[in-house]
Amino acid sequence: MEGKLLEDKKKYQDHAGSEIVKDSKKDREKDLQDQNKKQNAKGTQEKSAASKSGSEAKAGKKIRWITINEKYMSVCRYVLFVLFIAIVVYMLVSHWSATTAFISNLLKVLSPFILGLLIAYFLLPIVVRTDGLLQKITKGRKPKLTKVLAMLISYILVLGFIAVTFVFVIPQMGQSIQELTNKVPGMYQTVTAELVHLQERYPDLDTELIEEQLQNIVPNLIKLGTNLVSNAIPMLYSVSVSIVKWLINLLLGIVISIYMIYSKDMFRYEAKRVVYAIFPEEKGDVLCKTCRECNGIFSAFLISKAIDSLIIGCICCVAMNLLHLPYAVLLSVIVGITNMIPYFGPFIGAVPGVLIYLCTNWEYAIVFAVMIFILQQFDGIILGPRLLGQSTGLSPIWVIFAITVGGAYFGVIGMFIGVPVVAVIAYLCNTFLNSRLKGKHVKALKEFDEEP
Repeated sequence: MEGKLLEDKKKYQDHAGSEIVKDSKKDREKDLQDQNKKQNAKGTQEKSAASKSGSEAKAGKKIRWITINEKYMSVCRYVLFVLFIAIVVYMLVSHWSATTAFISNLLKVLSPFILGLLIAYFLLPIVVRTDGLLQKITKGRKPKLTKVLAMLISYILVLGFIAVTFVFVIPQMGQSIQELTNKVPGMYQTVTAELVHLQERYPDLDTELIEEQLQNIVPNLIKLGTNLVSNAIPMLYSVSVSIVKWLINLLLGIVISIYMIYSKDMFRYEAKRVVYAIFPEEKGDVLCKTCRECNGIFSAFLISKAIDSLIIGCICCVAMNLLHLPYAVLLSVIVGITNMIPYFGPFIGAVPGVLIYLCTNWEYAIVFAVMIFILQQFDGIILGPRLLGQSTGLSPIWVIFAITVGGAYFGVIGMFIGVPVVAVIAYLCNTFLNSRLKGKHVKALKEFDEEP
């Protein structure tokens, strides 16, 4: 029995030992497997990293190659575009007669749209201000209704002004021109008598040259006055009577202007879409801002100056009637129109009146000259600064330059629009210079800015 127990004990020990050995072997095998898995995973990660770096390198080379070629392609596109424009310009210049005929026909076709654009451009500030006033009254409750009412009021005011001009102003102007034409021979005799009187008082004074000039001027003045009365005034009336001939274009222009004013936000949005589609966002912002500022400078000057001239013309007409001066309407219209020209306008407008009154009644000439001087002081000190402000930002020397150059090349119209055009050019030049000087610390400019 005891021997059996010893044998079983030995078997148990042998079995336990074998189990321990097996367990130790299993543990060692498991450890080896874990180490192999870790090594395999590490190798896989290294391989993936290497392959990733290799692919990135390849991609980098590919991206770089595409970028280089894209630059060349953009240069080629610009070159082709410039060549295309050069060819088009050459063809247009070489066939100038056909080009002018094409442009003339195109302008005739597009005349309603051009007329509508001009009407909308000049009426838009009036509509905006009227709309703002109506929104204040209604406290912004019905914006669409106030917008429609503002457009209706603006169009009625402008059309009423044109109707009053054709009905009352133009006939009186024609009557004044007719009276002056009839008085030209009497004026000539008066001037001749004054020259004879001067010759008697001052025997050494040579008046022959003046008499010769008068003999040449007077017939021309009579002819000019006759033509104005016989041709110009009836022509104005014929235009007003035969308005049916271009009534379609006028009506289309008015309809187009109404649509443009009502849909100005949509047009602005579409214009921005085109700008941002062509240019990057930063350049698009700069371009939109530049266009907005240029339009503000140009329109602010023209609209403000037109209102200023209208007020000055009305005040001149009222003052001349109160002073019982003849030809009030004619001379007031001349003063109002010439007032559109800065600085020189009032003096240019005063010259015809002074000359007319000198030939009829020198007392009228003195009264008219004093009245124009007072009116100019009122406009320059009170009315003009309130309406115009710093709409152009030009110094007097540049204003004189704009008037001189504009008048020399484009006549009276050039004198009218020369100032806002030069103001826009000055703004563009100033913007360009500021962008180029941004970030630069120029000592000379800094010293100039610090000067008192």
